[in-house]
Amino acid sequence: MQTILSSSFKAVIFDMDNTLFDLYSCMKAGCEAAVSFLGKGTAEELYGYYFRGRYSIEDHMNLQEFMEIHECFSIEAYFKAAAAYDEAKMNTLTPYTGIPTTLSLLKKRGYRLAVVTDAYTYAANQRLEKTGLSEFFDVCVGYDTTGYKKPHHAPFECALDLLNCKPYEAAYVGDSMRRDIEPASAVGMAAIHAKYGDRHENEVRPRLFAESPLDLLRILKVV
Repeated sequence: MQTILSSSFKAVIFDMDNTLFDLYSCMKAGCEAAVSFLGKGTAEELYGYYFRGRYSIEDHMNLQEFMEIHECFSIEAYFKAAAAYDEAKMNTLTPYTGIPTTLSLLKKRGYRLAVVTDAYTYAANQRLEKTGLSEFFDVCVGYDTTGYKKPHHAPFECALDLLNCKPYEAAYVGDSMRRDIEPASAVGMAAIHAKYGDRHENEVRPRLFAESPLDLLRILKVV
């Protein structure tokens, strides 16, 4: 049986994508819209381009290379396909079931809340606004805030500074073992694995993990 944390924390810091909402499903919707506009290839194929590791999963250079391979690239078509992708992705963006309730209860209990993400701050704010979650967060640390992406410690330390918290005064919630749980633990925070959003099979299960967003309330002793 996993440990339940004490109620002495001042803040909870969240990863954003696949912890607050399912970004990958939204990306698939974006790929379907772009491919439908182009009339070339498949959505599954385009989705794979975004995860090759050649560019960031946010970078439409992935779309450009897909179009070039399918011999349908033009500047006009590229911008229209990218716009179709972005619109469909944003239109399907919704919080995981239980996330609004979890954040609302944490705020009512006096916790300060923050987001640490590899997305640029403007993009993070757009997603938080679209999902109706922006009102809950006191701090948003994007890639451009520190110039570093996770698992570098700088974004985590920046969030703690902005929250005016020591590491032991904050809990961290994220779906990635390598990019969230390991660095947050190394910084000194209690790290809770958002198992519900993790797409990878992990051989090592962390001491603290949430099967659902509402499970976070139990772990943090909010309910």
